[in-house]
Amino acid sequence: MEIDEPRILAGTSGFSYDDWIGPVYPKGTKKEEMLSYYATELKFKIVELNFTYYTMPAAKTFETMLKHVPDDFTFVVKTHGSMTHKIRAGDGSLVRDEGTFADFMEGLKPLTEAGRLKCVLAQFPIKFARSGETEEHLKWFVQALRPLKLTVELRNRGWVAQSAFDLLRSLDAGYCVVDEPDLPKLTPFTPVATSDLAYFRFHGRNTKWFDVPAYVRYDYLYSDAELRGFIEPVKRVAAQAGETLVFFNNHFQGSAAKNAQMFKELVGAK
Repeated sequence: MEIDEPRILAGTSGFSYDDWIGPVYPKGTKKEEMLSYYATELKFKIVELNFTYYTMPAAKTFETMLKHVPDDFTFVVKTHGSMTHKIRAGDGSLVRDEGTFADFMEGLKPLTEAGRLKCVLAQFPIKFARSGETEEHLKWFVQALRPLKLTVELRNRGWVAQSAFDLLRSLDAGYCVVDEPDLPKLTPFTPVATSDLAYFRFHGRNTKWFDVPAYVRYDYLYSDAELRGFIEPVKRVAAQAGETLVFFNNHFQGSAAKNAQMFKELVGAK
């Protein structure tokens, strides 16, 4: 069933980058002022938080963040790296650490209790290849985070299959559609919605992806023509979902903020 008026929210993956001072934030902007500027001056209504991949979320952090944004501002939070990247035991079996999941969810309580968490993003590495074992682990993963809404970014190309999308639909888990360089190991752009919350993540198209430091691989600014090429697939997917989130992760030198604002205007996003 198509949605009469699809709701599209656009923002960036992260907001507190030092190299955004100048290109995005006025010179002299302090770290603690960035989120407020992002929400009130740049007028973004959502942000994807990536620092939680490196640091387990703490309730106090989100209590502070909520004080710096308007009441209609919402968040996406990435799962901690231990939940997606350090999941193999010495014997090769998949680890299911329920305690870590409980700690993660406890840290998010200020957002969940305020109704300000759109979903959790779990980014699995290329080595998380599709198999019967990993499918079962994904089922457990989704259940372990209930009642939180989950979107998964599956970086192994083996997951780009209708049967995998059907599995996600059966779990009511979202599929993260990515745009990244056209390189053999990376996932192709495959616009699809597997839950009522559709999700797009634009990483840029830096073809030196595997040859530069992780930070520099996101050095890419989408052109107006490139962004226009995304209008039709994003709107098509949005017509199948209750809400669609679009995030730009090409954060080098503030390109993400520039492209997110451009795209908001092109598709009439919030």
